[in-house]
Parts: sequence; structure tokens; C-alpha cells
Amino acid sequence: MTSCIVAGYTVSNITPLNLTIEEAIEKSKRTTSFLTHMLGMMEPQQIKSNETAKDAYEECRQLKEYLSEQLWSVIDHEGVSSIQSALDDLMKAIVKYEMINDIVEGEWEFIDASSLLVNNTPSLLT
Repeated sequence: MTSCIVAGYTVSNITPLNLTIEEAIEKSKRTTSFLTHMLGMMEPQQIKSNETAKDAYEECRQLKEYLSEQLWSVIDHEGVSSIQSALDDLMKAIVKYEMINDIVEGEWEFIDASSLLVNNTPSLLT
């Protein structure tokens, strides 16, 4: 395990990816797109048992960890912005996968939001 010192703190580089930041950003774009499209095309019950979806999810998690670690080493605004954008996309895909799995397991349920509206305004505000 390697580590470096950033702003006086020791930061461990624990994610075992041998990619440049640019390669990781490109890979994250491909992986998040793939996982998001896969989640949209499959039935929720199929996603939990689909090995390809699980692999894409795990790859998204690894890329998220790697890019989070690398964020400390980037000093230019454009680089930080690129990494943050990739992290946002990765988090959306990760959360979507986890929510679908939670729904299938019965830990979440869909709520019909239209029942909360009265005359097209939220009933909590009236």
C-alpha cells in the first residue's frame, strides 16, 4: 500500500487501479453509461442476479474510490471539475443500482407522489 502526504495529512492510496486520472475518467464515463443503460433495460428482479450488472457496479465503486483519492492530487480547476463530474455520474449509477436492489429486497417501496398533491400544489405547503 502506498501513501502520500497532502496538506499535512497522510493519504493512503488503497484502490488497486493502475490508471492515469484521464483514463479513470474515461473508464468511469463508459462504465456509468453501461450500468445506467443496463439498469434501464432490465426488470428490477433480474438486476440482483445479473453478474454483468454486479461487475459494472463493482467497477463503478472502485473507480469512485480511485477518483476520490486522486482528487487531492489535482491542482487545476479543469481537472477538479472533470473528476467531480465523473464522481457525480458514478454516484448516480451506484445509488440507482443500490436502490433497485433495495426495492427488490423490500427495503424501499414506490410512493405515488400524485396522492401528495392537492390542486397541483404540494399538500404539505397548503
